[in-house]
Amino acid sequence: MNIFRRKQKGYLGIDFGAGGIKVIQLKPAGGRGGLFTYGFSEQSVQETGVEYLDQPDKAGALLKAICAKAKTTTVNAVAALPIPAVFSAVLSIGAVPKKEILQAVQWEAKKLIPLPLEDVVLDYKELPARIATDDNGKPRISATRIATDDNGKPRISEEKKEKKEKYMQILLTAAPKGIIDKYVAIAKQAGLTLVSLETEAFALIRSLIGSDPTPSVIVDIGAVRSNILIIDQGIPMLTRSIEVGGKNCTQAIAKSLGMDAMQAESMKRDLGSGTLSRESSQSVLPMLQEVLQPLVNELKYSLNVYRTRNNNTRPVERIIISGGGSGIPGL
Repeated sequence: MNIFRRKQKGYLGIDFGAGGIKVIQLKPAGGRGGLFTYGFSEQSVQETGVEYLDQPDKAGALLKAICAKAKTTTVNAVAALPIPAVFSAVLSIGAVPKKEILQAVQWEAKKLIPLPLEDVVLDYKELPARIATDDNGKPRISATRIATDDNGKPRISEEKKEKKEKYMQILLTAAPKGIIDKYVAIAKQAGLTLVSLETEAFALIRSLIGSDPTPSVIVDIGAVRSNILIIDQGIPMLTRSIEVGGKNCTQAIAKSLGMDAMQAESMKRDLGSGTLSRESSQSVLPMLQEVLQPLVNELKYSLNVYRTRNNNTRPVERIIISGGGSGIPGL
């Protein structure tokens, strides 16, 4: 018997995706998480899109079976809430003492969240002051001369005093308690302890961007849904979700070429890996571009909204494509 395996510590990361359940166990390794084991459920193309949260008993049993097959050695688990199920926004509120921030956030949240506050879990974070920039993303320096009095000392206008920095930015996140309860029930059914829940947005930012402050876009393409996140200095300034994903591409291929879903999925994967013939590729690519056009349109719209809302924002410098659908050819 391996005593080291028996004593193995760490955490399980669980992803309830439209294409199946994925589990990974990380163990402490030099101050970071090291891969210990992983497992996932294999679903047919027809089953893609099954909502696990509405079937806690079935989902719990499947999760337990995955952990057993992967030989995980901890019951402590962490999961991420799906972006469409979480409300997120950057608020501008009047500057108030720290002890009054929660009350101010709750007041603003009532106007924005379409659920009673007693039915959601609120989380908020005060954002650092942002530096105004020009069209090239460089700090904007004012060339205005400073007025002085008869003694050459700066003259401070009382009117300007009142206008100076009277607002603070708050990142607000809210999740329905009903969804959180479902995650807890699934974990309990699988014999696990859910020690933490976070949002997919922050999980993606931490894993793909880290501490890099570069303004970026993450396009996370799943089986049935794609998420768009615009991030500046590690903060999700805008998040959007659209029901376009890998399954749509599979269905388009199946319908156009008159084949079943399994054959279409296989062709899509071959196309993504470059093993499909040139003739077949040329016949499939145009239909995939048509399927993905709404995603492109949503990305353009999101960028325009971001620029409009943030006059002093730095321009986005890169796009990161992730998710199970990131291998779709032509992206």
